Amino acid sequence: MKVNCLPIAEELNSQTAKLIKSCYKKQIPPRVAIFTVGNDELTKIFIAKKRKLAKTLGIECEVKNYEETPLFQKFATDLRTAANSRNYHAVIIQRPLPAELSSPTLDNFIPLVKEIEAQKHKTPYQSPIGLSALSILKYIATNFESWQIRPRDSEFFKRNYKRKFVVMAGRGKTTGQPIANTLVNYKMAMVITHSQTPSPEVFYKQADVLITTTGQKIVPPEGIKEGAILLNYGYRKEDGKTKGDYVESEVSEKAAFYTPIVNGTGPVMLSYLMNNIALAYARQVK
Repeated sequence: MKVNCLPIAEELNSQTAKLIKSCYKKQIPPRVAIFTVGNDELTKIFIAKKRKLAKTLGIECEVKNYEETPLFQKFATDLRTAANSRNYHAVIIQRPLPAELSSPTLDNFIPLVKEIEAQKHKTPYQSPIGLSALSILKYIATNFESWQIRPRDSEFFKRNYKRKFVVMAGRGKTTGQPIANTLVNYKMAMVITHSQTPSPEVFYKQADVLITTTGQKIVPPEGIKEGAILLNYGYRKEDGKTKGDYVESEVSEKAAFYTPIVNGTGPVMLSYLMNNIALAYARQVK
């Protein structure tokens, strides 16, 4: 069954709008700066979606794009300047970055209250992409009745997924790693496969829950378990179309539940990102 993820995103957006309204100051509207490098087509699409959703929620979004890769010192200085400015309540580094800029130290230039992607230790926020995976899994486990993540939901996930073999395909800093960390925080054990894993397809075929983040077609119809749950977080552009780690028509008969490639996990993740921006705004204006 295809999982309709849009109701989760819509309800969360409504909550975010109410939060902004409750603390809105006309002279200081919520504002976020997004740092991005290059002209990757998929990255442009992601940023356009962020800007569109931000606008509907009353969040001002400023994109700082570098068409050519800048020197690390230049990029870090600009990032630190924006992060320390009262003009912005949140700062986002659009990843992946070119190798010359891919340093974990960049996150250190952003104060905890503004680092809303939850990459830093002791962050006051939860990972938007990690929460999106948890919400979809809870939505499925409750027969599409509940998706909100509560502080005590560790017991819920432990109870409902304890006997499930969960496999994460990919361990990248942008997607796989934050999803895995969030699931572990909620007592969900898993096996993580990556490019160096011998015969990763063996794990895919045994998985009761398979979360893919590779951006490549890695899941053929014969490579999944009957009745499995599939969550796709891997995207790429191919022949002008957005593709995922599996083809929906190929897995629809075998998987018990699967997220669509378009309007699947993406809108939920974006909604959680906007909610974190609203939380950051509330903390700072109060």
